[in-house]
Amino acid sequence: MLSKLLEETFLFNDIRLSQSVDAAYNELSRFKPDIVFLDIKMPEKDGFTFIQELPEDHKLQKIVFVTAYDQYAIKAIKNQAFDYLLKPVNRKELNLCLSRFIEKNEERADIKKPLKVIENHDRVARIRVSNRTGTLFINPADILYCKAEGNYTSVCTGKKHHLCSLNLGKVEELLPKNGFIRVGRSYIINYEYITMLDRKESTLLLVKDTESVTVKIPRQHLKDLDIM
Repeated sequence: MLSKLLEETFLFNDIRLSQSVDAAYNELSRFKPDIVFLDIKMPEKDGFTFIQELPEDHKLQKIVFVTAYDQYAIKAIKNQAFDYLLKPVNRKELNLCLSRFIEKNEERADIKKPLKVIENHDRVARIRVSNRTGTLFINPADILYCKAEGNYTSVCTGKKHHLCSLNLGKVEELLPKNGFIRVGRSYIINYEYITMLDRKESTLLLVKDTESVTVKIPRQHLKDLDIM
């Protein structure tokens, strides 16, 4: 469940799961995480043992304890835990924890202005939008189209549609100036994924990898696509 909640934040390029302390050590030898979410009561070795036996080159990793037992809070603090979350993990508490983590690390070279834009050497800058449950960080390159839904905007990234609390105009301001086409008052289309324009049916076919969607465009706004 925690892995799913972390995926929904769009903050992480990779999330690894380990079922024991020893498995986690093996994972650390291949993968250097920015943050570790650590249970306390586990088979054979507990979470505090994990910290005590942590290799020297991983000593500075941020540790967030995730446990159903609140009596360990003081011990967690003494072990220099970055944060302490009680099960079942609450989205709001998790988002607050991540916000604090980003703020603490905002001067690191690989994280710049994290609450507005998350950057990666291999990726386009992500945009930050709010929804009913928290905050989404979306790579514009993953967006097929955005559609106005009253004062909200539905952002389509293929099979997923994310309803964010910004109107279409505000979303347009966040997107890169090149690559997106505003079509009337209702749509913003990612030019890269336009595969076919059917003027007779007033539809656009957008294809991304193995996913495809068809968007119905008001006929009077087909002229907005004449730049193609």
